[in-house]
Amino acid sequence: MIEWPFDKRPGSTFFVEREEELAPGERGLVLVVGPQHPGSGHMRLFVVLDGDVIIDVRPDPGFVHRGVEKLAERRPFWTVPPLVEKVSIMDTTNAMLAYVHAVEKALGLQPPPRAKALRSIMAELGRIRTHLYDLAIHGIFIGHSTAFMWGFGMGDMIAEVQARVTGARTTSAYPIPGGVRRDLSTDGRQALERLLAKLKSSLKDFETLFLRNPLVKARLEGVGVLDAKRASELGAVGPSARASGIAYDVRVDSPYDGYEAIRPKIAVEKTGDSLARVAVRWAEIWASVEYIEEALKVLPEGDIIDEALVALSPHYRREGIAGIFGVLTQLRPEPGEYHGLVEMARGASYVFIQSTGSPYLRRMRFVTPSWRNLKPMIEAMKGYRLADLPAIYMSFGYFPPEADR
Repeated sequence: MIEWPFDKRPGSTFFVEREEELAPGERGLVLVVGPQHPGSGHMRLFVVLDGDVIIDVRPDPGFVHRGVEKLAERRPFWTVPPLVEKVSIMDTTNAMLAYVHAVEKALGLQPPPRAKALRSIMAELGRIRTHLYDLAIHGIFIGHSTAFMWGFGMGDMIAEVQARVTGARTTSAYPIPGGVRRDLSTDGRQALERLLAKLKSSLKDFETLFLRNPLVKARLEGVGVLDAKRASELGAVGPSARASGIAYDVRVDSPYDGYEAIRPKIAVEKTGDSLARVAVRWAEIWASVEYIEEALKVLPEGDIIDEALVALSPHYRREGIAGIFGVLTQLRPEPGEYHGLVEMARGASYVFIQSTGSPYLRRMRFVTPSWRNLKPMIEAMKGYRLADLPAIYMSFGYFPPEADR
């Protein structure tokens, strides 16, 4: 194994830059990929090649690190959700939920059934948009620009409906401690129903031009194989794990919010290659469409904010959500340690908070699925050809801003 020191401190050296600098007995050329966006998504990869076969890969993440955890400890707890959601701008509802759940435990809040259902509906809409984003980027990575245009086109339709329902196309800060920011209006419901009908039509065409394209299949099938044992050892989560036969999904194994009433369908593949990871994402898009349709049919009536917060806010009926935030600023989390675990589009997301009873958290730990999937992705690249690297990379849906956080 080649040593990969990162600095000039005593006893260390620079990155390997020339073939003659490799360890005795090692052959290869070190190729630097990235950090320009089209090749590695704001991350640098040091790739060791023997001819065009990948011997080793050393990732160098952190180019878009924003210090979310430390910033969350420097501001009042009720102002943190908009900071947390920016780790994955296509998947904001899912990104926020783990933090909101942890804060609700600390405050003793329980969102009403309608708020829980709306959270899961918008979470599934974000899941569809994120999967389409990953498939679109995957398309452009392997030279299929039409897939890129179609994926972003459908994603933009979803953004318009998200704006109708939440008030913003992407960073909506929709879930809040104790409920959700906005109720689903008649106009918003109709917009959702029209979107689902349009998506079902467009998705069939997208499948024909991209997923069933024989050239795409040739690029992905049998490439970047990661079996269940190795995926488990390296901590793979989400579609990347389920494509290797690991049937774990937080929504089913530890249900929360609307998933307590309606369980989504889980897609699992066995081959563990790039095509399997794409197939799992594709099946999850359809499963999310079905989930939203079913959830809308049985959407509970009632309020969207915990009745305890409503009782503390005499101006809620007149001021709306502004009145609730006025109450939140007066509450203090109970001292202790709390956590939240949810299934983001790319896998399990975990948040840990430690409260001392003040408005400021003593500690906030945020573990995202892309960070968990970095090692499995690198492992899957070894032994394959350099031309396969982009196909393997994006089959994991790796998103540097989500990993660097």
